Amino acid sequence: MSISEEKIILHVLVVGFHHKKGCQVEYSFPPLIEGSSPDSNECPSGWKYLPTLALPDGSHNFQEDTVYFHLPSLTDRMKTVYGISCFRQIPVEKLKNQTADVTRNSVQKSVCVLSTVPLYGHVQVKMSLITHAYFEEGDFSKVSLLEDTYHHLNACLSQIEDLANAPQLFVGLSARELILKFRHKALLLFKLLLLERKCVFYCSPVKPLCSTILTLLSLYPSMIETGLVKSTSIRPSRPLSPIPTYADTPDDEEEFEPGPSVDTPTSTEPNAKYSNVDLAEEATTLAQHDSVDSTHTAPPRSSQSQDSIETDTSDRFTIKETPTEDFVPSFADDGRSSTGGSACLSRDVSMDTIANVVSNLEAHIGTVAAMDSALCGLPLKIFDSGYLCLPYVSLPYMELLTDPNVRGYVVGATNVLFKQKKNIAEVLIEVDTGKIETNNLDLKKCLYLSTEDLRFADYIVCHVVDERHDVFLDDVGWEGGDEWIRTQFRIYLMSLLRTSLLPEGSRELDHFNSAFLSVWKDTYNYKTWRCSNHEEIYQLNPGHVFSGQLSVTDMKLRLTHTMQNTEGGRKLNQAMVNTTKALGTTSKAVGGAIAQAKGAVTTWWTSLTAVQANGGFEESDETEENPGQSCETGTNETEGEGGRDSGETPVQDENSPAVPSLPPSRMETQHPLPPTGENFAKVEHV
Repeated sequence: MSISEEKIILHVLVVGFHHKKGCQVEYSFPPLIEGSSPDSNECPSGWKYLPTLALPDGSHNFQEDTVYFHLPSLTDRMKTVYGISCFRQIPVEKLKNQTADVTRNSVQKSVCVLSTVPLYGHVQVKMSLITHAYFEEGDFSKVSLLEDTYHHLNACLSQIEDLANAPQLFVGLSARELILKFRHKALLLFKLLLLERKCVFYCSPVKPLCSTILTLLSLYPSMIETGLVKSTSIRPSRPLSPIPTYADTPDDEEEFEPGPSVDTPTSTEPNAKYSNVDLAEEATTLAQHDSVDSTHTAPPRSSQSQDSIETDTSDRFTIKETPTEDFVPSFADDGRSSTGGSACLSRDVSMDTIANVVSNLEAHIGTVAAMDSALCGLPLKIFDSGYLCLPYVSLPYMELLTDPNVRGYVVGATNVLFKQKKNIAEVLIEVDTGKIETNNLDLKKCLYLSTEDLRFADYIVCHVVDERHDVFLDDVGWEGGDEWIRTQFRIYLMSLLRTSLLPEGSRELDHFNSAFLSVWKDTYNYKTWRCSNHEEIYQLNPGHVFSGQLSVTDMKLRLTHTMQNTEGGRKLNQAMVNTTKALGTTSKAVGGAIAQAKGAVTTWWTSLTAVQANGGFEESDETEENPGQSCETGTNETEGEGGRDSGETPVQDENSPAVPSLPPSRMETQHPLPPTGENFAKVEHV
């Protein structure tokens, strides 16, 4: 590998699917193993599962897609190799040269690039074109295009000045799409990663999955640029295939004893030792800074209540915010808040609070922009010493994730087994639906969004969804654009870091959720930051940028957030929708029943009036056949001529049965008129 060690692009390779052997490397330039043939199928032992990453699970369901993945360096334990793979499948009829291994109706391959710099989207744009050209050729044996690609990419990328901080690193990582997908919960995910939990992102197809993870990481200052170098660094408890075997361990490698965890009591995960950073408290200089900071405290306010956690009876719980009736603080007669605060929390109905907050935020932008991230202790060492970042993992990596020396991870998966396997996902994020699930009640309490957090999230969401600013058509668009969003999260994180340096019990800690801060201070990334050089962070005033008096707008925001993002709120919304539909259906049913009853009464009345108009008698079938015979009632059809009115007795045929004549009273009640008034009850009784 001496040829490629000094290059930005290490390898360009082709991965195909063999009907008997599965995914395998079909070509590599330069060869993956030095001295071997470029068309060798063999992979280095540390990259044994590289083909399963380049052709992810479920890729056969899509015509084309892209996957991003991370591999540990084969030469340096403390470095990561970044993979970009564009795969495609076409019908075999389009192949000009069909080899013997083509036994199916379609052929699927991926063109993959391994790089030392995380140029995900920038390389993907170029490789997508290369992949199309490679497939359009119709002959996969022509690999000259791949060799030219290797040389061309290295030549182009080497001309970029300061590549480690170039804007090309953020190509394809749309912060706008992340906000539109998760809205207010994007801030929840931002704070979640700081706690170093076992997070599994699930989605299919794979490109939105990887892009979501990497875009979320891009919200942390300098994370994409330099914060992923050790994202695959792990010393497993036993030899594992996905991890290379290194000769010696550097003497200066750090070890670390992890602090308390917020795991549930049933967790049996053993603690492992990691880096050796002196975690002693900073000396008197920090105390002096904290004493000076006490003069910049924000107006008194009560702490938010985070004790109300809505649970479910299922095995998995959904992250929910405090119910509506709990997040409205109540006040006693003495003016103190019943939620534990010692100061009265006035309600400002006007929009002055929001105006002041926005003005304060704009002032912070200039201050933060002038600050050096390195002198603020950034990027945070989240992905270090056993905490992994793998934008995509295949099924063979499940063994690595369960290793006791793995503190946690942020991984993306398309295989449903990662959702079903116990102890794999402490937090499950479904990218398609934006749903976040965990069964850790203490973690839910830590991820509760305070009123100030909701203001911040709502401020970003409102600017992103505002259609008046089309940042795609206007190249100079700022507000609501990707860079603007990253700037807002940069301000948020630096304010969070500055506020965390205040003494325990400070009211400003409640702005960021004091439960979250207490757990975050026990993580590896925070303890490492406390021991690093972060002198410029003291240029900021402590406290939340969106701190201020509680207003009616905040109540509406909390209510809306609860209704849209909690299980109880979703059930209530669904119940209201179902009730509306039921009322509409009931109205139609009742209306139909009334119409049917009305029609029945009308028919009944018509039939009675029709009989009365006919003399009060119904004609029988015998009358129609023999008009000369008498009716069932003994009356003749010619009643007016020689019947009862003339006083003559009707003539009866000797062969016909005798029909008794009815008395007048009996005949009058044979077909009475419809009862009305008081007679109705009498008739009904009879």
